[in-house]
Amino acid sequence: MMVCAYQEIPAKACRKVDPNHLILGMRWAWISDPDLVTGWENMDVFSINCYAVDPTPAIQNIVDLGVDLPVMIGEFHFGALDAGPDSTGLEGVVSQKDRGIAYRYYCEHVAAHPNGVGCHYFQCYDQFVLGRFDGENYNIGLFDICSQPYPELFEGVRAASEEIYNVMTGELAPVQEKACSIPMIAF
Repeated sequence: MMVCAYQEIPAKACRKVDPNHLILGMRWAWISDPDLVTGWENMDVFSINCYAVDPTPAIQNIVDLGVDLPVMIGEFHFGALDAGPDSTGLEGVVSQKDRGIAYRYYCEHVAAHPNGVGCHYFQCYDQFVLGRFDGENYNIGLFDICSQPYPELFEGVRAASEEIYNVMTGELAPVQEKACSIPMIAF
């Protein structure tokens, strides 16, 4: 009842003042219990975070729980140790080149899923070497802390951007090349 009310009360309040407002859901970090999707009917999109190499199982899990909505991923990233800070973040890969490969694979697999509506990369800049407020100091940005882009990552972003609509419409299969993953390194 609490989870349902937590979603229903603000959704109804928003719809009362703005009936055309798109409600993107609560952006669950993970669904540890099937009851957590209770109240999904109040949303227009079901939002989750998904730190994984392949987002398909997480999206499919939401569908399998009976949620009949598009699924948006609010956070994902990949970090490596060959440049920038010395922590990979929640998903580690071997190199900056692998970050680009992982990015493309991830985005195209979201687009290929019938319920996948989009994904948001976290975050624009690497975290500072000395850490942010909670100590995170991950090499996860599109840019380093000096605002310089990671060219190999941007190559993956460019490639995904060029093909994403063809993948979404089914005209093209999502890329199958996966990055070389390593265990997460975080301090």
